[in-house]
Amino acid sequence: MREQMVLDEKIIGFELNANKKHFKWPVNDTDKKPKETDEDDDGSNDEMSALQTSFVVHSAVLGVGAKADQRNLVHLTIKDSANEKTILDQPILSLSLHKNDSISAFNLRVLLTETTEVTFKLVEGDGPVHLITSKILEPPFDFGGYSSDDDEDQFDTMSATSDEDIQHNAGDRKNPMAATGKSSKKSKKQQQHQQIGLINPYVTNNNSSELQQQKKKRKKDD
Repeated sequence: MREQMVLDEKIIGFELNANKKHFKWPVNDTDKKPKETDEDDDGSNDEMSALQTSFVVHSAVLGVGAKADQRNLVHLTIKDSANEKTILDQPILSLSLHKNDSISAFNLRVLLTETTEVTFKLVEGDGPVHLITSKILEPPFDFGGYSSDDDEDQFDTMSATSDEDIQHNAGDRKNPMAATGKSSKKSKKQQQHQQIGLINPYVTNNNSSELQQQKKKRKKDD
């Protein structure tokens, strides 16, 4: 599972009801701290421009005082004021008391710019509807689910493999010596057999000549 590195997250909760049916979501922070010097201001602006801001809707729930016979429909409009482009303009959730009191794990996520405008509107019902959203600052790339555990697993694998390779290589080094020893033993045996083979013909010939002489003597005696 691919995970995005979150550098900063600001939780924003608000309520829509009969008296407040609109809520303009704060894309740009208005409570920024004053900078000490111009150099700090320039450096922080460069760092902030390299980050991306995401808008996330997490959950919605009916509050105390909701009417049982009402449907509460929330509409979301996201526009880019720079080019007057509408990114999203539609209902996103419907809540009814004792039927569908809440929605969790909503996780609607939209990438924002400085010119993005986000507006929630309760187009049906009197609420109250409580919504939990967040503004997330993150780098413009992900780590593909990377974690320090991956390094440890990879290190363990490399260590195990290297140990096996060492044992395997050691075995390969011993085998040629063993093979050489066996071949030398075989050559010695072959030499011994050859020597015996050279001696045996003389022994055989001597035995046969003696037998022939004995036979001749017997014939003469007869």
